[in-house]
Parts: sequence; C-alpha cells; structure tokens
Amino acid sequence: MNETGAHQPPEPREPRVTPETLRSMTFPRAPLTRRGYHEEAVHDALRHCSQALTALMEENDRLRGDMQRHRDWIRANNIGDGSGPTGVPTVDAVLQQARAQQSAEQTVSAARDQARNMVRAARAQAEAILQQRWEEQAGQGADGDQEETERLITYLRQIAESLIVTADQYDTKRPATSAPSAPHGV
Repeated sequence: MNETGAHQPPEPREPRVTPETLRSMTFPRAPLTRRGYHEEAVHDALRHCSQALTALMEENDRLRGDMQRHRDWIRANNIGDGSGPTGVPTVDAVLQQARAQQSAEQTVSAARDQARNMVRAARAQAEAILQQRWEEQAGQGADGDQEETERLITYLRQIAESLIVTADQYDTKRPATSAPSAPHGV
C-alpha cells in the first residue's frame, strides 16, 4: 500500500524457498578424483538460498516501514488515541472489546448449557422418584402414602418449573447475535 492507501502490485519474485525445497535438494557427486558433492552445484544452491533470504528480509523491512508510516499517519490525524475529536477507539481497544465479548458469550453459553443439564437431570430424577413411589404404592396399596406422593410430585414439579424459568431468563437476556438455544423441553 502506498501513502494514499492504494495497493501496489506485487513485485515479481523467484520461486520461493521453502523448508521442503531445501530438504529435497540433491547435489551431484563430485568427479571420481574428488570426494563429496559437486562444488558448483552446492554454491548455486547457497546463492539461491541467500537471494531468497535477502528478498524476505527486504520485504520484512518494507512491511515494517509501511506499518510505521500507518501508525504515524493515525497519530497525526488523532485517530484512536481518545484525545482527538473523532473518539475512534484504538485497534487494541477494539480487539480487547472483541475478546471480552467473545468471553462473555462463551460464559453465557456455558451457563445456558449447565442450566439445561440441570433441568434434564431434575426431570430424570423426578421421573425416577415418581416411578419408585408408584411402584411402592402398587405394592402397598393406594391408601398408604397418597398424600406424601402428591406432595412430592408437586415439589418436584415446582423445582422443574423454577429451572425452566431460570433457563428462559438466560434466553431472554441473550444478545440477538448469539446462536439460538435448544428448546428447554429437550
């Protein structure tokens, strides 16, 4: 990017030197009178690697300079420092806010999941207790603990309803951008 903000066309480059190209490099053997690799092939490979490294370092320096020019321009135009008339937040502030928002959404999602799990567990426990009580009543006759069973059923239903209301409250407080939650009857 130049100073006006327009993109510059990419500079033509030689084929990129990657770790894989270096690992796969082979050199011809030296003539029979000498040991090792052919010296000229090794020097050619080293020259190529040196050129590629130099190009990468120059590109890195150019990018650092571009970044510094952009920072200077932002400071000169009072953008993002909070003291200027624009009131535009800094990039760091925006990133920090995005991370905080993401963390909050994850916490709310985890709380919703935990509430749903609690509702499921409470319902399962209530069903198990009801089943147990009905089996006990069937063995003892219907008159024995009818009042106790009805009281227990009412109590367990109140707990389940309370958990459902709590889960509904989490759902209504959820921001509109969050993913929809599963119905609480699940």
